[in-house]
Amino acid sequence: MLKLSAVSYRYPAAEIDALQALTLSLNAGDIIGLLGPNGAGKTTLFSLLSGLVKPTSGQLTWQKTDTRVGLVPQHLAFYSQLSIAENLVFFADIYQLKGAQRQQQLQMVIEACNLSDRLKQRAATLSGGWQRRLNFAIGILQPADVYLFDEATVGVDAQSRQQLLNAVKQLAAAGKTLLYTSHYLQEIEQIANRILVLQQGQLLLDAPISQLSSDSWQLMVQWSQQAPLGWLELVAKLGLTAEPLAQGSLISLTTTAQWQQLNLFITTQMVQPKLLRYGRPSLEQLYLHVTGGQL
Repeated sequence: MLKLSAVSYRYPAAEIDALQALTLSLNAGDIIGLLGPNGAGKTTLFSLLSGLVKPTSGQLTWQKTDTRVGLVPQHLAFYSQLSIAENLVFFADIYQLKGAQRQQQLQMVIEACNLSDRLKQRAATLSGGWQRRLNFAIGILQPADVYLFDEATVGVDAQSRQQLLNAVKQLAAAGKTLLYTSHYLQEIEQIANRILVLQQGQLLLDAPISQLSSDSWQLMVQWSQQAPLGWLELVAKLGLTAEPLAQGSLISLTTTAQWQQLNLFITTQMVQPKLLRYGRPSLEQLYLHVTGGQL
């Protein structure tokens, strides 16, 4: 769908590039989780893909010259004095939707964002969550090849968020390319098939999310006071390393036998841990590892 070759961008009067020699390819059907701390270059990348700015150096190569880009922005972008229906009709005109395609797109976004019961309500009177739904609907109303989602579900309740994420999946199933930024890493973990991590304008990671699943399992233990006698000695005896945490430790395991011995030790203690978690590393833990602990 799109190839970026050593793309850099520097804002006027800035001392360093906001994006530094970024090289990657975007493929049809991808849902790409774009992660990075504030100031990492995510918004700059969206501006480049939207055509709002041009690269300082490098090249963007689209597979099709008439590729259209849709955006669901973080900030609300609709007319508060208009109703939901009036906003959708207005933006359908802006997107030059006509005939059967117009009706099809309008019906699709109304159903995807569950707006049918409030079409006549003025946007200014909607709650924050409903305004976010309208914002989302306007963004995906445009038939596009690439969709950019910039913190699209901020302030949305859990049930509504799930509905909007299902709409994202439907777009990908239709062969669209989606870049999705969110500080809710569970969202990314749920929908993305590929992860990009930016930090200070540099691409730290570009990998399928399936490859990020570690072969190891992790045990997180926090004790009410200090670890009981023999705990650290057992960890060392098993050839493991306990990474210090507040009142506890994080231990990476490679065999079930290791877990069984640690679990046996824990269950025989008079005082049980106040926190005990066992499982594969989450996307949040992997992200913190890649970025050096920055959120």
